[in-house]
Amino acid sequence: AVGNLASLYEAMGRYDEALPLAERGVRTREGVLGAEHPDTATAVNNLAVLYEAMGRYDEALPLAERVVRTCEGVLGAEHPYTASAVGNLASLYR
Repeated sequence: AVGNLASLYEAMGRYDEALPLAERGVRTREGVLGAEHPDTATAVNNLAVLYEAMGRYDEALPLAERVVRTCEGVLGAEHPYTASAVGNLASLYR
């Protein structure tokens, strides 16, 4: 629910309200599921995308790299979510 609200605020351009919710979503998933869980990777990816939307590329890049590492390690290099994470990372390099 917190992640959904953060995404809604992001879509509305209300980044200052989205950011603490997205950060909270990452902390919660890390605490409950662990850092290497696919759902945690989703929350981290959402935070990276938010940082990118805010123009905070230096903060987005290490998160996007973390998501790729997690997905490759947990889901495998050929998994569709891994491919999506690689695409998100590539968009930061442009």
